[in-house]
Amino acid sequence: MELSQAHLRYLLAIGRLAREQAAVSSAQVARALQVSRPSVTRMLAILAEKDLVTKERYGKITLTETGAALARQLQAGLRDLERRLPALGLELDREETAAVAGALAAALPERCLRKLCTTGSGEAMGSAPTE
Repeated sequence: MELSQAHLRYLLAIGRLAREQAAVSSAQVARALQVSRPSVTRMLAILAEKDLVTKERYGKITLTETGAALARQLQAGLRDLERRLPALGLELDREETAAVAGALAAALPERCLRKLCTTGSGEAMGSAPTE
């Protein structure tokens, strides 16, 4: 499954919002990513085609099982980056560290992002979850 950096940004944002509250709306995603609501609508259609999200008409957005697994992998990769940043000797607070890790992840080529998001079980980003 081909996923762009934009797809991954949206999955991370939806996953983060879903952990914070029961229902996630397009407006919340737009605010979190600082994009327009029509942009969110277009991206949700793409993510739904890839079976990563479901969206009720005028309703809540939900990650599918595959989307949730991928969002968890991405979040784990970001946490790993956040843990490694202090070794560079940068004096960053927690919020700055998270922002730098997110910016770095967004700028990584897909092959590097895939490596970053490979779980300890060897399951690569975008692969189907195994049961």
